[in-house]
Amino acid sequence: MCVYISNKSIKIYFFSKQNMLQNKIKKVDYKLFKEFNGKDFLIPNQIHSTNVNFSNKPGQINRCDGVFTSNPKVVCSIKVADCMPIFFAHKYSSFFGVIHAGWKGLTNGILKNTSILLNSMKFKLTDFDIFIGPSIQKCCFEVSEDVLDRFPIKYVKQKSTGKFKIDLQKIAFDELATFGFNDNRIKISEDCSYCKEDKYFSYRRDGSNTKRMIGFICFEA
Repeated sequence: MCVYISNKSIKIYFFSKQNMLQNKIKKVDYKLFKEFNGKDFLIPNQIHSTNVNFSNKPGQINRCDGVFTSNPKVVCSIKVADCMPIFFAHKYSSFFGVIHAGWKGLTNGILKNTSILLNSMKFKLTDFDIFIGPSIQKCCFEVSEDVLDRFPIKYVKQKSTGKFKIDLQKIAFDELATFGFNDNRIKISEDCSYCKEDKYFSYRRDGSNTKRMIGFICFEA
């Protein structure tokens, strides 16, 4: 999947289960992604945190769930298997990045920290296109009562006694708009990673042994 946005020099790629199987990619090995020959990867060592970093040097960043760069030779990457990959692309410059937002990172404030980082770098938040990629949707994401208070009640729908469905994408969309991003520039994939077993890996559906999908955002002049 390649997502096109208003800055035609920035490209978003999402390698689903289907893509990876078709290309015989059995694990996340960055050398196998031929689309990015000549570029190096910026890789967050994801821990479901709220830590977001900027770097113009490729490599791994420890204890991090979001990476941004302005180096056109660097590819920002993320791994997911139900959590939301959220891509950011500046509409004029070669500034871009991606964050990993599971429910823990979302409720703990990773989107707020992202907005703080971008504001500190003197960017106007309204100048970003945002794409929330394939992830578990409100049809399938459910929690028990023990963590229900982590979510604003307006995004909660009771399923049965002790189980509640949550709309994570709507939470993310509303938070982004509240922090100052342009809601008209936010796109959300309607694909549910849990529902579409033939197309996506899903941690909640398949357990801890499931593989990961991978997303990239990069500059292509």
